[in-house]
Amino acid sequence: MGQLKERIESFVGQVTKNKDHQLLDILWIFSYCLPSKSGYHKKQENKQKFKKWLGRICIRNLQKKYSLKPIEARNKIKVFAHFLDSIPGFLSKETFDEDKNLFKEILVSKSSKILVEDIEMPGDLSDLDKKILSFVLNYIPIRIQDSIKQAEKFRQHYPDKYYPLSDFFIRTDEETGGIRHFEIDPGRWTYIFNPLFDEELKEYKYKEKLSQGISLPPKFWQYGEYSFWQLGDELAKIGTSYWTFYISAKGKVSINLIIPNFIYEGVESYRTSLPIVKDLREKIAEIKKEKEVEIVEKAWGLEELIEENMEESREVLESEIEASIISNPEVLEEGLELIGNQYSTPVGNIDILYRDKSGSFVVVELKKGKGSYDVVGQIQKYMAWVSENLAEDKQVRGIIVVKEYDKELEYAVKGSRFLVEIRSFGKAPPIKENIMYCDRCGKPNKESAKYCVKCGQQFWM
Repeated sequence: MGQLKERIESFVGQVTKNKDHQLLDILWIFSYCLPSKSGYHKKQENKQKFKKWLGRICIRNLQKKYSLKPIEARNKIKVFAHFLDSIPGFLSKETFDEDKNLFKEILVSKSSKILVEDIEMPGDLSDLDKKILSFVLNYIPIRIQDSIKQAEKFRQHYPDKYYPLSDFFIRTDEETGGIRHFEIDPGRWTYIFNPLFDEELKEYKYKEKLSQGISLPPKFWQYGEYSFWQLGDELAKIGTSYWTFYISAKGKVSINLIIPNFIYEGVESYRTSLPIVKDLREKIAEIKKEKEVEIVEKAWGLEELIEENMEESREVLESEIEASIISNPEVLEEGLELIGNQYSTPVGNIDILYRDKSGSFVVVELKKGKGSYDVVGQIQKYMAWVSENLAEDKQVRGIIVVKEYDKELEYAVKGSRFLVEIRSFGKAPPIKENIMYCDRCGKPNKESAKYCVKCGQQFWM
């Protein structure tokens, strides 16, 4: 144990001395993603799955916080991987819990202060980031009190059990009892944030094919589906939170968003310089009540019915189009390699960024309607940035994805400095008779099909 402690302290000390904040973030993400001993060792493939997901989660955090190129993020992760390989026996079955606790203790003692100093000051934040940070700093104390009240009420009936709130978990230190970090559900926090600040934060879905050999009815997606939310992305960008994941003993993966308590305490004083929501608790209670009513109405079929045109009820949301294209890039063209979605740049977030077979960069912008000619200026802005900062000697081209083709857009594209194509999602002309296209993923299906062969979407009969 003494030699192991020395190796970890030496590495962490070198990282902090070099002020390598990106590598330091990888160390913290690793510590928060470490599962239980059974989650790591129960199944042989769990270790490999852990490595794969750690790479994905680290890349998302580094891209959001530092706008790193994928190759730069991968190189940072390689440095960390090389360090782990240099300490054989680390996290073995026999010493797993001791090794995990030791790693976390060293991180806390040597680098907590640096992470707090690394957070952007309120004056440097965008208006949206200020609103998000204000919401989180003011909502966490409310959730803490709610959690205590609900837990106390629950213990009166079940004294031996712990009852956490479903959208907010307080993780404590087993030895000291102090708060280690908060784990929040950004999806459920987003639906509260949106009406409070009149914003429309998005959900970004990531789909992964399930293991081979699983037999599911065609109406079910044969994918594991995971969600990232803009609220979490913005908090990661500021430096107040990390996207993490957890692997259960059965190998099931869940994506989480955590806020370290020492970071929360380090930025509490920012409240006074951030936007304030008057009567926050009362407004949140109103929003939750409205949501509960919506759930009841939907369960009993009491929501408002629209009889005008059944086709309108098939409208695909922009976020769904994005998730479908990310999962099935071949609907745009074969051989596209995903660099990132909602790829952060100083001039805005690119909806989807790809590389094609030749290594050229492909910027994709999505519009759920016809798409006005304004999108041409927007995509050219992103293409210019990619050309100057990522492409080097490679070409840059663009694809605008719309639900409906528009002649004005066609003429606007003709004046573009870069090559820009227009694609109508799911509306391509049939390549032969008796073919219909899925309005979720664009896959051609037989006209008689009840479910899409690609994504499992049910067709209207």
